[in-house]
Amino acid sequence: MLLRTTDRSVADICHLVGLQSVGSFTTSFTRTYGRTPTAYRAAYPSAAHHALIPSCVLRAYGRPQRSTFREDNSSTPD
Repeated sequence: MLLRTTDRSVADICHLVGLQSVGSFTTSFTRTYGRTPTAYRAAYPSAAHHALIPSCVLRAYGRPQRSTFREDNSSTPD
C-alpha cells in the first residue's frame, strides 16, 4: 500500500515496515509479488493522483486575481 499511495522512497518504506536491509526487502518483495518494489510502483498511478484537494482551495485558486467590480474603483481619489 505504501508503494502505491505514497511517494516515499523504497528505503524509507523498508524502514517504516520494520526492516533494516533494503536488499532483503527488495528480494522478499520480488519473491512475493513477482517484481521489484520500483516496478510494482510504476504499474500504478502516482501518489499525486490520489491526493484530494479541498474544494475551498480549488475555488480560491480559481478566482480572478484582479477584481472587475465597480466599487473597487470608487476608492480612488478624484
